[in-house]
Order: sequence, then C-alpha cells, then structure tokens
Amino acid sequence: MTSNWMATRWMLCAVLALGLAACSNCSGSGAAPAVTEAATEKEEDAIAVRTGPLKRETLSELYATTATLRADKLATVTARTEGVVQRLLVEEGDSVKAGQPLAELENEEQKIALERERTAAETLKREFERAGKLHQQGLMSDEEFETARRSAKESEHSADLAELQLERTTIRAPFSGRVLTRHIDPGATVGNGTAVFDLADLNPLYADIGVPERHIRQLSVGQEVRISADSFDLKTMARIERIAPLVDVESGTVKVTLAVHGQTGLRPGTFVRADVVIDTHEDTLVVQRAALVPEGRRWHMFRLNDAGTHVERIEVRRTFEEGDRVEIAPVDPAVPLSEGDRIVVVGASALSDGVRVDPGSSETAQNNGAGHDAS
Repeated sequence: MTSNWMATRWMLCAVLALGLAACSNCSGSGAAPAVTEAATEKEEDAIAVRTGPLKRETLSELYATTATLRADKLATVTARTEGVVQRLLVEEGDSVKAGQPLAELENEEQKIALERERTAAETLKREFERAGKLHQQGLMSDEEFETARRSAKESEHSADLAELQLERTTIRAPFSGRVLTRHIDPGATVGNGTAVFDLADLNPLYADIGVPERHIRQLSVGQEVRISADSFDLKTMARIERIAPLVDVESGTVKVTLAVHGQTGLRPGTFVRADVVIDTHEDTLVVQRAALVPEGRRWHMFRLNDAGTHVERIEVRRTFEEGDRVEIAPVDPAVPLSEGDRIVVVGASALSDGVRVDPGSSETAQNNGAGHDAS
C-alpha cells in the first residue's frame, strides 16, 4: 500500500511540472506582442494640431461706429412754368451734367408769345429812335420823348420775359449728379412748383459719425477711414472731411464728417459701418487669436520644436489687437520669440508642455480644438 501511494505522488508531481512548463511557454510567447502593443500605443499618443507662423505685422486699434450715407447736394427739381409734359429726356439712375435738359414741355404758346413781344419791341424801338431825332430837332417835347423811351424799354422787358417763359419749358439739371426719382409722365400737366425729378450728387457721399472726445487728438482731416456696407457686400475707403470744433454734451462725442469719393455704387440712405484708426503698432509680433489659451487672467500658447514633434508652453501678454490678430510678448524676457516660429493655432486647448503632436493632421485638429475661442 505504501508503494502505491508513493507511485501516485510521483505521478502528481510530474503532471504539475508539465503544467508549469506549459504556462511558462505561453507566457514567453506573449511577451513580445505585449511590448509591441505598448510601443504602438505610445506612438499614437501624438495630438493632432494645426500650426501657423509667428509674423511681424502692423496692427491698428479701431473705433467702430455706424452711420447713414447722405448726399451733400440733394434737390427736388420743379417746373418753373405751366404746361404739358411733351418729352422726357432722362430716366431714374441716369447721370446728368449741370444745365443738361431733363424734360420738355409743350411750348407753342410760348413761342407765339415771344414772337409777338419781339415784334412789338422792334416796333417801339424804331419809334423811339425816330422820337430821338425829332427831340433833337426840337420837334418833340421832353415828355413825349420820355414816354417813347419808356414804352420801348417796357416792350424790351416783355420780350425778355417771354423768352424766359419759353426757356422754362425745358427743365434742366441745377447741378451735376444722378436722377434718383422721376415724378412725371409724358402728357401730364404741371404747374409752377410741380416736382418733376429728385436729383443728387453722389460723388462724394457723406457720413456723419460721433467719435469720443478722447480719440479726437488721434484724428486729422484727410485721414482714411474704412467703410463697409453689408447690404452691398462692399468695403471701401472714406476720408475725414471735417472735424467739428464742439463736443456734444449729451454723448461726449465730436461730429466727424466723412467723404466717400468715387463711383462706389453706394447710395444716399445706405447704412454703413465706419472703422476709424485711433492707434497703430508697426512691425510687431502677431499671432492669431485662436492660438492663445486663457488660464485665469493669464494667457499662454504652444510653440512647435525644431523637429516638429513636440510643443513648448510659453506664457505671453496680449499687448494690442486688431480683429483676430493679437500682438504678444513673452512674460519671461528670457524666452525668445522670433518671426517664423510655428505656433499651434488649432488644438491648443488640448495641449500641455512637452506633449507629442502631429502638426500634419489638420482635419483631426479642427475636431479636437477648432471650437476654442481665446477671446
């Protein structure tokens, strides 16, 4: 019985040894894949970002306001005599010169009246000349001579008035500009004072803006101001025409008149935005606003290393800005910043100092950080 028990014990030991050997082989064959998977996972830790260069540019501080364009010359042209509209010579939108005919009224009666008055004036003029000769010969009294002179003069004035009435049957532009509105149609009867056209000089157009008094010393006549009109999808330049000498007590602003020169397509009444430059920084280091990450009251950004694989966290100050462009300076003067440095502009909010990045995957970077707003 003792021998049977010993045999059984040796068999159990052999089975246990074989099992341990099998486990050892399994563990040895799985070690290499485990190391490979860890290395692959480490390689995939790179965060996708998009970078942009640090640039030297000129930034301007803008005072933004709005205004409505107006024409300095805007008039309603009216008829100056009675008559029936015979012909229209211009239409809405047409450009006209000062004195150019706009419309004609029927004028047969005025022509007849002028001819009659001219004939009468010529007759009385000849009678006055004969009266002069008779007066010199002592054959006509002074009173008769004066009557003849006065009659000739009055007849001449009547002829001039008839000529004026004929001229007024042609309606003319009082100044150069563009026809805004036509109020009459052919065949319509007009009287003295009837509105016939609206006319405006559109070059230049003007806009009055209010600028805070503290900014006035930075402005000067002739200075350019950027004008934009959303309704026209148009941006152009205006110039400061006048700066009022008074401050509006209620608003604390000074009226500044802008002039928009050229054929811009803008019209009186157009609502525009005016961006007035009140300060300028030239040749300064500039980054996109999206590159800046807020941290309390501080800001930092990430610079790509020379190898393009890792980033360095740099704390900066925002010293000036224009739109999405921000002038920056390092908080630590010992940290050099140079034009051309590659700065992370998309994906910065997901980074920390020294992390591995992939600056080539822009689409993934947009998904990771494009929604970040550094403002």
